[in-house]
Amino acid sequence: MLITTSIVASELVPANSSRKSILIINESAVDTVYIKVQRSEVTNVSATDHDFRLGPGAGISLSALFDGVATLQSRFTVIASANAPVVSVLETTDQRS
Repeated sequence: MLITTSIVASELVPANSSRKSILIINESAVDTVYIKVQRSEVTNVSATDHDFRLGPGAGISLSALFDGVATLQSRFTVIASANAPVVSVLETTDQRS
């Protein structure tokens, strides 16, 4: 999924109890995006309060095995340093019934 970000903090992906892994890539060639794992409904990501800083073209991959289930299944928020860079998100989920 492609998500256009902005200089206003917003939800990148909602909490998902079946999420097993997530890949986030900053598609911008010039702008930085800041990602935060939110453990509440308050969106408080910023350039000074974030968990991950993704420079131009950078990405990060998280999995339940290496990064913990609670972190991975939380809500993620995003804010851009400038403009409106696009962020790619790919997530895998457990589809067992």
